[in-house]
Amino acid sequence: MIAAHNPSGRPMSSKIGRLLRSQKVAPQRRPLPPAAPISQGPWWNRRLLVVGSGLIFGFIVYRHRYKPTSASEDVAPQDFDYSARFNATADKFDEDVDCVEWLYGITKLRRKLVQQAHGNVLEAAVGTGRNSEFYDLRRVTTLTLQDQSTEMLEVAKAKWRETHPAFEHCRFIHGSALEPLPPAPGKGDLSGDGGYDTIIATMSLCSTPGPSLFLRNLAGHLSLPDTTALATSNASHNHGERLPPRILLLEHGRSYFSWLNYLLDQTAPAHAKQHGCWWNRDIGKIAEDSGLKIINSRRKHFGTTWFLELGLPAEAEGVNRQQWLEDTRRKIALLQAEVGRAHVEWKERTRKQEEIRRKDEELEVWRREQRQHMKKES
Repeated sequence: MIAAHNPSGRPMSSKIGRLLRSQKVAPQRRPLPPAAPISQGPWWNRRLLVVGSGLIFGFIVYRHRYKPTSASEDVAPQDFDYSARFNATADKFDEDVDCVEWLYGITKLRRKLVQQAHGNVLEAAVGTGRNSEFYDLRRVTTLTLQDQSTEMLEVAKAKWRETHPAFEHCRFIHGSALEPLPPAPGKGDLSGDGGYDTIIATMSLCSTPGPSLFLRNLAGHLSLPDTTALATSNASHNHGERLPPRILLLEHGRSYFSWLNYLLDQTAPAHAKQHGCWWNRDIGKIAEDSGLKIINSRRKHFGTTWFLELGLPAEAEGVNRQQWLEDTRRKIALLQAEVGRAHVEWKERTRKQEEIRRKDEELEVWRREQRQHMKKES
């Protein structure tokens, strides 16, 4: 029998060594774990990569399209009537924003917001009627669609009649949402039960002068809590409960992040010049300055997309309602006078700048002709 080892430490014979080496079994390697597919990584990593890449790409494109406005270029003030701009872009407005709103999920957010509407509904600054298809008409008693742009309101009319041809309780109001609006159909005046149960406004605070007063004026058209019409009873919706009057907003504005706000500020004047939209407004501050009760507030897309649910403050209810409305109308009158003066001053500055530009062009043409004349003589 052959010993398994040599305790004396002396070298074994070559035969024994070869025999022992031939009987050794090579150690088995532990198999490597299979590589995890890329798609199994954390969901937030993939989403962050997609969203971040989209933001960077979007900003590069926008910087190319909307370069920061130079100090010498005069841009209309933020408190400005942009209805003429919207009249000019009404035909192509939906085409311009459809893809962007779908990609960023704004279309879904519109649907979720508008399906909460109940009773007598007012949609202020309806634009081209981008919310029309989302109304749950089982919950809506009457619908009033208002806008200051005549061309956009015509597009909204055509869209509504195509989408809801059988719904007869819809009317269209041309005018400013800073002005007194008519009471809900079939109701009395606003001091009684003539208010609306739901007021909708989407992507509107960016383009209205005095956005806080815009909200105050809308709130003045809400029905009072004790006179709120009972929404259509439906077990799958509201179980017949009495719903309080609300303003529902879907808006875009400043972000949580200072770097993104810097980008918005840099491109805002050029964006407003083309689209009549100041996308760097602080929506939260606008809501606070309005004095309304902020019932619910949520934000998406790095904080740039805002959902707000607003209600009447205590001082606007009961016997104080008329006084609150009069105070709002007085402030709006002051704002409109200021906007009028700013508009006149801006038009005068624009006229002078155009005159200077025309003279500079004429001077450049004269210099070019002089250079050509000197070349011929030489």
